[in-house]
Amino acid sequence: MKILFSFSILLTLALTGCGPAPSKGTVALIDLEAAAKRLGRDVVITQELKDAGSTLGEQLAAAQKEYQGELERYKQALGAKPSETDNQKLMELSRNLNAQFQQRQQQAQQELGSKRVALVNRFREELKPLAMKIAAGKGLGVILVKSDVVVLGNDPNLDITDDVVAEMTKSSQGTGTPTVSPGN
Repeated sequence: MKILFSFSILLTLALTGCGPAPSKGTVALIDLEAAAKRLGRDVVITQELKDAGSTLGEQLAAAQKEYQGELERYKQALGAKPSETDNQKLMELSRNLNAQFQQRQQQAQQELGSKRVALVNRFREELKPLAMKIAAGKGLGVILVKSDVVVLGNDPNLDITDDVVAEMTKSSQGTGTPTVSPGN
């Protein structure tokens, strides 16, 4: 029991660094979703996802048409009165083509998900240098993305979203160009 208690004390000292306790506000928070909405980037991201979805939808429609054509050609090759074996082969071909199409649908969904992650990451990386500068100016060294899943509650003074949005708005007005450009 003594060994466990001693180990706990040593571990606590190692984790705290034996120095003074960190100040209250070492962590800043930023609400990426709110920042994106206020900067109009949510519209850009949504449009890019919509465009990507349309392209993938067209590709899926073409694949479906190709599979249906293949099935129809096979049916025609069997003639008017196919045998039971031929009907079984036709059903097997139909199942295989359906499985291929479902696989393509899943790939399209994954591509769309990857595109969304890439767009959000692009926005995050754009904000990062400015957010770090603002946080450092307030004596805050770490920035967490505000999320109901991760952050149960917070001191509003630690939220730098308004400051970042104001600076981004000022920067984009000064250059006359949007800070985030479509594409990727």
